Amino acid sequence: MSAATRRRLREFRAPDEVGAENRTWRVIRSAYLDRRTAPVRRPRWRLAVAPVLAVLVAALVLSPAGASVRRLITQALGEKHAAPALFSLPSPGRILVAGPGGTWTAAADGSTRRLGPWPQASWSPHGRFVAVASPDQLAAVDPHGTIRWELARPGVSDPRWYLPSGYRVAYLSAGTLRVVAGDGTGDRLLATGVARVAPAWRPGQPDGPYQLAYVTAGGRVVVRDAGGGRIVWSASPGMRPQELMWSADGRRLLVLSARQARIYSANGARVSTLALPRGDTATDAALSPDGRKLALVLGGREVAVAGARAPAPTIRQVLAGPGVRAVSWSPDGRWLLVSWPAANQWVFVRVAGVPRVAAVSRIAQQFSSGGGRGFPQIEGWCCTARGQAG
Repeated sequence: MSAATRRRLREFRAPDEVGAENRTWRVIRSAYLDRRTAPVRRPRWRLAVAPVLAVLVAALVLSPAGASVRRLITQALGEKHAAPALFSLPSPGRILVAGPGGTWTAAADGSTRRLGPWPQASWSPHGRFVAVASPDQLAAVDPHGTIRWELARPGVSDPRWYLPSGYRVAYLSAGTLRVVAGDGTGDRLLATGVARVAPAWRPGQPDGPYQLAYVTAGGRVVVRDAGGGRIVWSASPGMRPQELMWSADGRRLLVLSARQARIYSANGARVSTLALPRGDTATDAALSPDGRKLALVLGGREVAVAGARAPAPTIRQVLAGPGVRAVSWSPDGRWLLVSWPAANQWVFVRVAGVPRVAAVSRIAQQFSSGGGRGFPQIEGWCCTARGQAG
């Protein structure tokens, strides 16, 4: 169809088209005015708020300034007096993060370094190396990002170093649990039918025994000798585990599920159970370096601390806000680092001594590179790592 034909069709009008439209409108308007309606009493506050909400929705959906409005709303979720950038850490050590922007470290003086494009990472003991993982590769890099060794495997995730020597690295690969030496040699299969929950080494002597806790696809917790492959003990926690954490002395294993945390002794006996308050679910947790306290993210809206050894521990809230995601302890056990993606912030909460809160904004921007942007996952505050204390 030519452009001239399309134009003539757009301009075509039926006979008496305008008159027909006017007559139709009069009929509809008359019927509308004659209708019977019941009076509706609306609270005055709703009448006042409705125009504001309408303008806000229009700004978010239709206007070019919508992105700016969303940023204002996001910032309102976080701490009001957050620093605009990470100038320093409130406690000695280095923080390891990983995500869409790659793997990074943040030093105590606030300086950051990108180690590479890997979306997952884990500290070695004492922070001498970092195990990094992508979907088809496991590697070890030094603190400058130099690759020391690499290994191609399918579906790689959740690498974890043995404490205290770093002699071995456990990792998941396509539904299996594998172990490789710390120098990248001797990679071998340890177990099949494994759930995607990060394994946890039991801290021990530098030369072993090498005991490793993991979760089966059926939801059982298994502790296995990684040297000979023998199962040391196993248990069914009742609820599907989502995180495993050994105490620093290797005497307790904490198994976190959505509704409870169970603590087992090194020989598999259940020591205690921490039931969460009614209606709360745990989305993340971390054991303090001394193993005495447990930090919990409850329902993605608050952070609380509980005793990890008391028979009936009390839960104390230390931070509240919608959209909090994860927690990590400082190496000295005095501070909690809270990941708050909804506010694009990190919040440092002092839980020992005089209470104090310090926040840093624009975290996603500071740990991004190229096209990779997203809020990073905290992988440990050196030298304590997720799932392990050391």
